[in-house]
Amino acid sequence: MTQDFDLVVIGSGIGGLGAAAALANLGKRVLVLERHWQPGGLTQTFERAGFQFNVGVHYLGGFGPGQSNRRIFDLLAGGRIAMAPIAGVYDRVFFPDFNLPFTPPCSELQRALKGAFPAETAGIDRYFECLDAASNALGALFMTHSAPALIAKPLAFIERRAIARWVERTTWDVVRECTNDPRLQAVLCAQWGDYGSRPLEGSFAAHAQVMSHYLDGAWYPVGGSASFARELGRTIEAAGGEVRTNAEVVGIDVDTGAVRGLRLREGRPMSVRCVISDTGAHNTLRLLPSAEIDYSWAQDALSIEPSLGFVGLYVGLEGDIAALGADTANTWLYESWDVNRLWRDPFTEATAPALFVSFPSLRDPAHAPGSQQRHTCEVVALVDWSVFGQWDRSDDDGGMKRGSVAAVRSEGYLAFKDLLQRNLLAQFGRHFPKLAPLVRVAELSTPLSVATFTGAEHGAMYGLATTPARFLSQALRPRTPVRGLYLAGQDACMPGVTGALMGGLMAAASVDARVWKLLR
Repeated sequence: MTQDFDLVVIGSGIGGLGAAAALANLGKRVLVLERHWQPGGLTQTFERAGFQFNVGVHYLGGFGPGQSNRRIFDLLAGGRIAMAPIAGVYDRVFFPDFNLPFTPPCSELQRALKGAFPAETAGIDRYFECLDAASNALGALFMTHSAPALIAKPLAFIERRAIARWVERTTWDVVRECTNDPRLQAVLCAQWGDYGSRPLEGSFAAHAQVMSHYLDGAWYPVGGSASFARELGRTIEAAGGEVRTNAEVVGIDVDTGAVRGLRLREGRPMSVRCVISDTGAHNTLRLLPSAEIDYSWAQDALSIEPSLGFVGLYVGLEGDIAALGADTANTWLYESWDVNRLWRDPFTEATAPALFVSFPSLRDPAHAPGSQQRHTCEVVALVDWSVFGQWDRSDDDGGMKRGSVAAVRSEGYLAFKDLLQRNLLAQFGRHFPKLAPLVRVAELSTPLSVATFTGAEHGAMYGLATTPARFLSQALRPRTPVRGLYLAGQDACMPGVTGALMGGLMAAASVDARVWKLLR
């Protein structure tokens, strides 16, 4: 063990920071090592020309008075992370000649759906029943992943039928059982970008948990998503720990099946006996020495592909955007009724099949637009990795030169980014024609950008793909067969901020079971 710390966390995404903060609340001194120059993973922010943009946080559920996420974050961060409710509509889905607002509470959303599809009342009721049952089944599965074997095995046996019914089937399978109306099927599946697997491929249980997450409303972090890393970092440091940036781990030393140390790209090796990895399952396995590890336990996890990446367009605007078509709701824009269509080749497809558009500055009460009324917009299009792979340099020995840092030296990559930016701005302008003249700044990111700054394989937004195989994998659980090594974050639990946080808490509880008592 190092002299100054009780354990080390690799990676400062919300899962790693959450694990470290939970253990810090129990008095443990935790060192968090982050390869990037700022902590936070996809909760980090960046600035361009005075506009501040969030990388990956758009809205969160479960932050109402007394709700679980509010209580957990208050405990971990000492109540210092303020959350503002998104009033009324939190999502709005647009299809050709059709749109529907998603408004809390659940009864209001059901009313809106039945008003739009009056012949499908029974199917809509059935859909919401399925959401409840599937959420419960996935929760039970996660309990089997984190509980001691004496509890986990009987629980898995008891819940086996529910897990088979809800976790092992796709969203498309279940939604088509609820309704034969293809338009309603598309509407019920439209927000699949929140968990990153197309309805044809993703587990319905993942869909159910994420959709249920917002039925009581949505919230946004006051001051932007950087507050997560800042305030969780304060908790870690108050207990004698540290969040250390520019500290890339390149290897985990193992001897006789147990963690013995860490190797960093720069600096001396560390002696350590307890490590929580928040770098993703595949990246964690790559850090282990092949000669010391029997990888048979991880074969199912290794076979699961990363989730989809995204092209992000970050737009700075000047003017009264609220008067010209922008509001606090997220907008899901589909160019057709085919919700399973993916943007596979932006070279030849000028228009993305679907866009997610949000205006974070309108939902943040801490945002000061000033006399110029400066606001931000974030446009996201999910995209297949293959088109970007030709510029990937992730195998090079270059630390933070992975991915797009190497790629920016390529004229071909720069030209492709410029084409993407122009096409996405044009598509945004067609849907928001009154806002297009207000654009002052535009910055584009690709999956290569995400791979560089977060280390995510293929720039995946949500870790491994949220397929049934992902949740059924025996390797994707907090406790690994390597003694002293634990897996945190999205791959250990669910995608998104709160899913990754729960993955971190599951890892922390595997280190010290008092975490569960702390969170009660």
